[in-house]
Amino acid sequence: MEERKTPRNGLLDVMRLGFAGIVMMYHFYSNGEKHFPGGFTGVEFFTILAGFLMFSAWERHRASELPLKERQRYWLEYMRKRYVRFFWYGFIAFVVAFFTIRIWHDNIYGVGKISDALSGDVWEIILIKMNGLNRGKGILNMPAWTLACMLFAEFLILGMLTFAGQKFLVFFMPLSVIFGSGYWTNNYTTLWDFSAFFTFGMLRIYVLTCCGILSYWICQKIKAVPFSTIGRWVLTGAELTGYTVCMLIVLYRNGRYYQFCFILVTMFVLAVSFSGKSFAGSILPANRLTNFCAELSLSVYLTHYTVLRVFQYLYEDINELYRQKFVFLCCALAAALGYTYIMRGVFKMLPIVKEKLKRVMLERP
Repeated sequence: MEERKTPRNGLLDVMRLGFAGIVMMYHFYSNGEKHFPGGFTGVEFFTILAGFLMFSAWERHRASELPLKERQRYWLEYMRKRYVRFFWYGFIAFVVAFFTIRIWHDNIYGVGKISDALSGDVWEIILIKMNGLNRGKGILNMPAWTLACMLFAEFLILGMLTFAGQKFLVFFMPLSVIFGSGYWTNNYTTLWDFSAFFTFGMLRIYVLTCCGILSYWICQKIKAVPFSTIGRWVLTGAELTGYTVCMLIVLYRNGRYYQFCFILVTMFVLAVSFSGKSFAGSILPANRLTNFCAELSLSVYLTHYTVLRVFQYLYEDINELYRQKFVFLCCALAAALGYTYIMRGVFKMLPIVKEKLKRVMLERP
């Protein structure tokens, strides 16, 4: 008898949107000094999830069993798809931010002045924005740095899996997590030093991506356990409790130790959610609404910062800005909603444009 497939857990997609919204409100409240103090920690959830999915795809395709050339092909093809997706999401968000901040607010007009501005911002377009490549300026669309760091971390890790898979998994990766976590939690190490080491936030994202791989291994262990009905209900309660703890941390607590606790709990709850052993997947299976929540979460993350900059320009008094929180929330969600449908159109048009360019640019045999 064929085993019934466990429905995908839709709670994951809802949580993605929830954490994206918390990151947005953390930025709104001056980086969470009074409200949403741990809101920035929501980025950890996205990065660990990305690491989990990256390694899950690697295992699903049995890439480690392929010859070296096939592994290289898988590595480069995976990165090509990721880069294309991130590039268009980041590029259009960058264009909106450039027109809003540089042209509208900074009153930059004329080819020369626009070129000067672009010379400092252009690194964001190709997703390699790092320290030192922006003439000392900050990032135009701050949340976009995550995309660049994730791409680099995934490129590095998949490269290590391609050329030294077992050595990386049993030695280099655990060592990276141990030393990275130690550097992170050291009282004598400032969080800025940690973020600035190597490139902007790269070490942080690399360690979190490795944590996603560890979460995948935990997931496989949970899958192998023959839970009874009572055991599955206990696991479901632990999963929901874990998500609740993560939410409470980002809403009410700040500091590297709480951040470390958030990472540990996130690794566990993601493993449980993907294992199919809890009842959450049956109670809230993935559907069109939850899939849309996942899609909308990336749009919220990439567009809210530009909307916030507009509100900061219009309401220079911080108290007046805070009084506009519900207006800001509605505007940010409306912008993210519109951006989601724009990106759907972009990805539908890309294959058509690509095919037409081939017909025009290439000779027919």
